[in-house]
Amino acid sequence: MIANNYFTDDQDLKLFFEHLIDWTSIVNSTEGEEFFDHELYKKTNNPRYEMAPSSVEEAVELYRSSLESLGEFFGKDVSQLSSVMDRKHLRYENGTVIFPDETTSIYEKFRDTGLMPFSISREAGGLGLPGTMSAFYGMIMARADVSFCMTVALLNLAQIVSRYGTEEQIENFAAKAATGETLFAMSLTEPDFGSDLNNVRTTAVKMEDGHYRLNGTKRFISQGCGLGPYPSSLLTLARTGNGGARGLSVFLVKSEDVTIAGIETKMGIHASPTCEVVYENSYAELLGQEGLGLTRYTTGMTNFMRLGSAACGPGSGAGAYYESRKYAEERQQFGKPIAEIPAVAEMLHKIQREVNASRLLTFETARVVDMYQHHQIRLEKGNKEDREIRKDEKVKKWGNLASVLTPIAKYYCSEEGHKCANLAVQIHGGAGYTEDYDVARIFRDSRINTIYEGTSQIHVRIAVGAIVAGMTGDGNFKKYLESIKAEIESPSKFLIEQSKIFEDAIAKFRSIEEDQIKERVAENLMIITSRYLCSMLYEKALIKLKQNDQFDRWTKDCRAYLIDSTAIAKSCIYRIENAV
Repeated sequence: MIANNYFTDDQDLKLFFEHLIDWTSIVNSTEGEEFFDHELYKKTNNPRYEMAPSSVEEAVELYRSSLESLGEFFGKDVSQLSSVMDRKHLRYENGTVIFPDETTSIYEKFRDTGLMPFSISREAGGLGLPGTMSAFYGMIMARADVSFCMTVALLNLAQIVSRYGTEEQIENFAAKAATGETLFAMSLTEPDFGSDLNNVRTTAVKMEDGHYRLNGTKRFISQGCGLGPYPSSLLTLARTGNGGARGLSVFLVKSEDVTIAGIETKMGIHASPTCEVVYENSYAELLGQEGLGLTRYTTGMTNFMRLGSAACGPGSGAGAYYESRKYAEERQQFGKPIAEIPAVAEMLHKIQREVNASRLLTFETARVVDMYQHHQIRLEKGNKEDREIRKDEKVKKWGNLASVLTPIAKYYCSEEGHKCANLAVQIHGGAGYTEDYDVARIFRDSRINTIYEGTSQIHVRIAVGAIVAGMTGDGNFKKYLESIKAEIESPSKFLIEQSKIFEDAIAKFRSIEEDQIKERVAENLMIITSRYLCSMLYEKALIKLKQNDQFDRWTKDCRAYLIDSTAIAKSCIYRIENAV
């Protein structure tokens, strides 16, 4: 892998930070216009709140310096070990998962930077950064190594405990994750039930002391074994009541109280353990309330991981781009670098513009999450009733929108990230099909992103219904798209054409009477929607870049992206029109 700072040396990622992110609204939504955590530090002198910013400017400077440090560590330390950790794999012996020494050492080294708990609340000793910063973190980390990125992202699931747990659970679970003493895992999937979580069979029985005992088996549990000497806390979905979603609850279980029955031998992410976990009267603590496991706590976990998965798409794509550009500029054929061959140059340009389109969608999704989530958490911590919180205008508006955008972003960015990795292998030619170059690993690792945290097909099913419903009358999604459209004073003919195709596709999709036929062509509507949204965000970005020296390149990339998207939209609506 190229060794440099993966933030400061990435021209476009820096451009996003400096020019395309509305930090004022994000900081004010995250910290509150009163900067609550800073005020709390002034009153209590609690060291956990010492880094809480007192102004937008202070927050942005904190964000910038943390990304510079993160980019340095992942670009010059993690990236140089990624192929080593991949080749050495993991071993399973007598119920124990054995990691390469490099994995443990890089974990400990990163833990010592203090950057690891980026999404964990300050209350639990974390950094309490906004979702937008989590997206930046994910992009930088995934470029260096997807396996290690997963380890860190999963650790930050501790934010769920700091949000819904008791004071004792916050200290025993979330605070220990913030210091890197423990990791976290999301233990949902079972051998017979993957995405169909309504039918989870793992059972929880309440004991006289108020705690629970769990019995069952979970499969495909990333990081369920912990990492070397560092155990995991497993957020486990189990049944406390009758069938269906309302009979499910979430529990905190320590990895030392379960049996790791084995690990999967996988195509990629070789340094990330994917475990089969057996619960045999395993000691467990209930998180929050019984019966809200699927409807509240699991939703919180999956939305966080969806955003992380979305960020991983352009993260892997950026790795594919920079590794391919370096190779293409150095590889000589026909008396010149292959980067000068038009077909190769087009593949490089396609990766670059697709990466930036995915970044636009990921950051927009993160912004929408930031506009309500921290506000909602403050209401929860203030002991507001659930009914009152649900009626809150900010929570209702942005929360509804986030429920549409997170599956769109997860779907689109994971799919396009893998396509970018595929192009990177092609640019390398025969060499790309060997393990001598990092693009082979990038390709293998990017494939999982379209599967875990819900397959692409599951996210199509989740999003399409919400898209169609949100486009009726004064629907929230319709208002949102119109608000973006209003900011683009002179839309291109390609954007205008896509807008018409999108509206026609919605109408034609609605007119299909049979549900099975709808499901068969639903992905076409998802593609039209996601590329139309990215196209609008691309043209909106150009408005902010008019005085920037990258404006001409971005204008050309935007035009090429919109031409691609319009052509793809036409093929997709053709399939919808002829579905019956």
